[in-house]
Amino acid sequence: MVLVLCLALLLLGALGLHLSFAAGRAFTQRERLDAAADAAAYSAALWQARVLNYQALANRAIVAHEVAIAQAVTLASWARYIARFSQTASVLAAPWPPVAGVLAAVQDAAGVVTEITEQVAGEEVAVRSADSRLLAAGQEFLQLSVGGFAASAIANEIVRSADPRFFAFTLPLPGSVVPTRRLAGDDRARLFEVVRRSLDDFVLGPRGLDLPLYLLPSPCFGSPGAGWSAWFSALRKRGGTAMAPTLERWEAADTLSLHTHLPQRGWFGWFLGCRQAEVLPLAWGAAEAASPQTGLLAGDPGQVRENPAAAALAEQTLGASPIAGMSAYPGLPVVRELDQAALSDPRFPVARLAVLARAPAAVGRGAGRLALPSGESGGHVWSLASAEVFFRRPPGEPSRIEYASLFSPYWQARLVEPSAPERAVAAGYAR
Repeated sequence: MVLVLCLALLLLGALGLHLSFAAGRAFTQRERLDAAADAAAYSAALWQARVLNYQALANRAIVAHEVAIAQAVTLASWARYIARFSQTASVLAAPWPPVAGVLAAVQDAAGVVTEITEQVAGEEVAVRSADSRLLAAGQEFLQLSVGGFAASAIANEIVRSADPRFFAFTLPLPGSVVPTRRLAGDDRARLFEVVRRSLDDFVLGPRGLDLPLYLLPSPCFGSPGAGWSAWFSALRKRGGTAMAPTLERWEAADTLSLHTHLPQRGWFGWFLGCRQAEVLPLAWGAAEAASPQTGLLAGDPGQVRENPAAAALAEQTLGASPIAGMSAYPGLPVVRELDQAALSDPRFPVARLAVLARAPAAVGRGAGRLALPSGESGGHVWSLASAEVFFRRPPGEPSRIEYASLFSPYWQARLVEPSAPERAVAAGYAR
């Protein structure tokens, strides 16, 4: 009798040990599924944050390229201006042979420098334009990887790396992607404004100077009806760099002319005042980056047309001597930016992703008559995890408020508690 009782107790103990082991194993598997779901949700959100950060860094790189292209165009225009100025100075100094000899050497050196500058500037424009196009194409390519299908693929890959029997997908809920849009056409004005604020003062201009020549009186000298500034001739320097209104062309021009004041007379010789007139264009230069190159100034960069004759000569040079490589510039690239109209919070937008993971209910439960009873839905064990993508400056950055944009790579991801709508949708799948 004692032996039978001992055998029964031993059998019950073995059964209890098996059930305890199976329950512990099932609990461990559930923890693994929960951890895998958390990792999947975080990974999908982190990927979207990294795509946004790439787009922000690409936008910054494109801005840097545009600034460098504007500088290259400016440098080419300035080099042509200096070369022409040295040539004019050499001609004017012809009556003084010692000075003329020095200026002739300066003219030769300026010509060599101009040729090198034009070659380097043209190559830089071509290379940077090509890289900007690649960056913009990369933005569009990566944008395809943040949709619902791509996020589900990432989530499923993560949970399957934990256990091949696991499966996961993102719930089709609104607000799971930070909305962005392409800045094309006139919308690129936002990008150009960022570029314009990034230009240095010399490139941005105007590169102007008015120098009165007190040793060179004008025909209005001594006229009581004219101001004293009209009594003398003056050198007028004008120059600047500008983007065409179509946002498809960078152009720069620099001019220098001698101006004087001429008296104006009416009937019977009545003095009517003095008018300013361009007497002699002394130096000019212009450059353009556009496809195709027109050989004409589309605007009036730095008010160069206040020296009309010099500006006309600059345009003539522009058409007669196009710079190789600058025709590769296609205009401001089409980039991506936040879609402000679609954001629920334009200042601090947030995107939430909910991942639902499942595993076969038999995982960790034993088999046959020794299997644990299943209380799960649809023959599966389910786990719900949520994460969000948000914008915040890193702790090490200067403490100041910065609103979200695709020009700052401060997008991050974090796990969050699933919301009631997410739980409701997940419950529909888990039935």
